[in-house]
Amino acid sequence: MTADFNWEASGYRTVENYEKLLKGFIIDKPCEVDVELELKFLWLGEVPSSAEFRAEDPCERLRQFRFFGFNLYSYGCALVIAIGVPRICADIPPATKLAYVRFYKTAGLVAGTVPKGSRTIISSVSSKRSKASDNGDLDAQDDRERRIQELKDSGTLEYPRIKKSQDFGYKEMTCRGFTERYTDLKPAMMLKEDNVVLRGRIHSVRLSGSKLVFLDLVQDGERVQAVFDLKRLQMFSNVTPQQFRRFYRIFRRGDIISVLGAPYRTPRGELSITVSELPRLLTPSLMDIPAKLEHSETRVRNRHVDLLVNTKAADTLRLRSSITQYIRDFLLKDSFLEVQTPIIADKAGGAVARPFTTSATEFPEKELALRIAPELWLKRLILGGFDRVFEIGPAFRNEGLDATHNPEFMTCEFYKSFTDLEELMSITEQMISGLASHVKSLQEGRLKSLPEMDVTLYEPQFKRIEFIPEIEAELGQALPDLSKPDASNQLINIFTKHSIALPSPPTLPRLLDKLCSIYIEPNCTTPTFIIHHPSCMSPLSKSFICPKTSQSISARAELFISNREVANMYEEENSPFAQREKFIEQGKYKDEENQANVDQSYVEALEWGLPPTGGWGAGIERLVMLMSGQEKISDVLSFGNLRHVVGIGSGVKRKENGEETEP
Repeated sequence: MTADFNWEASGYRTVENYEKLLKGFIIDKPCEVDVELELKFLWLGEVPSSAEFRAEDPCERLRQFRFFGFNLYSYGCALVIAIGVPRICADIPPATKLAYVRFYKTAGLVAGTVPKGSRTIISSVSSKRSKASDNGDLDAQDDRERRIQELKDSGTLEYPRIKKSQDFGYKEMTCRGFTERYTDLKPAMMLKEDNVVLRGRIHSVRLSGSKLVFLDLVQDGERVQAVFDLKRLQMFSNVTPQQFRRFYRIFRRGDIISVLGAPYRTPRGELSITVSELPRLLTPSLMDIPAKLEHSETRVRNRHVDLLVNTKAADTLRLRSSITQYIRDFLLKDSFLEVQTPIIADKAGGAVARPFTTSATEFPEKELALRIAPELWLKRLILGGFDRVFEIGPAFRNEGLDATHNPEFMTCEFYKSFTDLEELMSITEQMISGLASHVKSLQEGRLKSLPEMDVTLYEPQFKRIEFIPEIEAELGQALPDLSKPDASNQLINIFTKHSIALPSPPTLPRLLDKLCSIYIEPNCTTPTFIIHHPSCMSPLSKSFICPKTSQSISARAELFISNREVANMYEEENSPFAQREKFIEQGKYKDEENQANVDQSYVEALEWGLPPTGGWGAGIERLVMLMSGQEKISDVLSFGNLRHVVGIGSGVKRKENGEETEP
C-alpha cells in the first residue's frame, strides 16, 4: 500500500503497525486507490463504508467494532481507520473533502509533518467516490453477484426447510417470548438446562477479537443478543477456529438465521442467548441492507427495505393494527355485530364522491361501481332486524391525492338503533379518549419510536361549535335563508364582499363547506364537535328547524382534532318521504363528484320501517395519522398512496444467467 509498509507481511494488528501505516501513508506520495483493498480515513462521526482487515490476530489496545455490515477500528477517541474489501451500502455517503482535510491536518501534527500530497489524495478519492455514486446500481449489482458466488463457494446458498426442534428437546421461542420469559434473569447468570431455539434476521454483528462475536437477532421488532464464544462452541460442537472464522465472514446484516443456546444475561445486564453451535443460515440476504433510508420517495418505492431499516415506519403499521383492533373490541363489547357488505355493486351511494367504475364478465353490458361508503348496506341490515352493526373495510373514491387523501382507504362505520346525536357524541368521546390512553401505553412500551401523546387533550366533554351561529359571528352578518332558491347567489355575494375565492363549482353545499374551512376548522385544534350543519349538506340525516337561526339544520356532528376531520355522525333519516325529497334536492347540486340520483331501491327499503338510528363513520388512516404523529397518509399505508403503488414495480434491469431481465 505504501513503499515502506506491507500490511500483509506485518501479520499483527498492533498499535505500532497502525502508526507505521498512518505515518507511511502521510509521508509518502499517495498511491492509486486499489479496487480490492482500499484505505479510508475519516474523522469523528463520519462513517466508513468498507469491510474487514485481512490479519486475524486481535490487539487488546484496539477496539474492533462491527456494525451494520461494516467495521470500525478506533485508535484513541477520535481517529477511525477502516481497511478492507469494499462492500458499500448504497445509503452511506462518501466521506466529504472536509473530512479528509480535517484528518490530514490533525494527522500531520501527530506525525510531526504536514501532508504534502493531501490535495492529490483528496482529488483521487473524491473522483473515485463520484464515479461510484454515479454507478450505484452497477455497484449494487456487482455486490449481489459477489455475494451469490461467496455463498455458493461456502455451500450455504441452500434455503433449507424449517426443522422443528421439539423432537430434540429444544424450546422454540420468538424473540419477544424469549425476552418476556427471561426478563428476571440476573447479571452473569445462565440457565444451562434451558436449550432454546431462536430465529430471526441479523441486525448487526460485532467482533471482539477472533474468538468472540456478538450478534443482534431481530424478529417482529424485538431484538435479542446472541453471544458466540469459540471456547463454548468448541466444547459443545467441536467447532474449529477456521469454521468460526468462516462463520463470521460469511454471515452479514439481513441474513435470516436459526440459533441454539442457553439464556444468559451478561455482566453488564444485556439479556442474551449464549450459543452452543454455529447458526444455521435459513435465508441469506443477497443485497446490502442500508443503515438508513431518508428520502421519502425512495422509502415508499422500496417499502420492504424501509420497514427493515426504519423502526418508526414499522411501528406505525403495528400501531395501525392495534388501533383497528381497539375499535373492533370497543364495539364488540357494546354488543355490536361485525358484518361485511358488498364492495362492487351497480350503484355507489352513501356519500358524495366520484366512484371507480368497472364491469364484470357476468354482466358485460352493465357498468358497475366500487363502493364509496358502506352506509346504505349497513342500514339495510338494521332494517332487517339487527339492533347494532358495524363494518371495518375498504372504500374507494376516484378523487385526487394529497397529504390526507388517498383514493383507496379503510373506514369504520357503525349503526345503532334508538340512538340520538347526544349519545353518538358520548360514544365518540369514550372511544377516542380510551384509544388515546391505549396508544400512549403502547408508545411507552413496545412502540417507543413513536412520539408520545398528551392524553389530557382527549378527556371527555369535547368542545362544541354550532355551524351557522359560528360562521355568522365570524362574518359579522347573518346567512341568507338557505332553503330559498337564490341562497347560492346570496352566498356568492357574501364571498365577494369578504374577498373569498369561490369553490368550483360554487354549489350551495360547497360554498357552505368553504366557509366552514375558513372560519371554523382552524379553531378545532383540540377535539371539537362541529354540530348542526345546514340540512343541504347532509342528505341522509334527519333535519329540524334551529331555534336560534330558524334555518333547516341536520342532527349531525363532525369531530375535528388538530384541524382535521376525524369522525362524522348523525341521526339517520328514516322517513321514505323525506329521504326521497332529500335525494331530489341533492340532485340539484350535481357536479363531477356528486352524481347523486334518487336511490329508489333504498327508498323502497325504508318503507319497511327503519327504527330511529344513529350512524357513525371514521377513516382509519386519519386516526392512525393523529395517534402516530404522521403528517402524510402515505406513511400510515402499508405501501404508500396510489401513486406509489402504481409505480412500485419500476426498477432496473439485472442479469440472470447472462441475460437481462425486465424490472
